[in-house]
Amino acid sequence: MSETSKTTISIPVELKKELKKIAIDEETTLSGLILKMINESVELRNQKKD
Repeated sequence: MSETSKTTISIPVELKKELKKIAIDEETTLSGLILKMINESVELRNQKKD
C-alpha cells in the first residue's frame, strides 16, 4: 500500500467492542481490521458498477 492518512471517526462503544473481538480472532489490529473491511467494501461497490 502506498501513502496513508490518519482519520478520526466516532463509532458506538458496542460496535468497537465487537470489532476488537473480531480483530483478536483474526490476529490483527483494530486499525488493520477496519482497513481490511473498508477495502472489501470498496471492492464490492466497484464490482457492482461493472
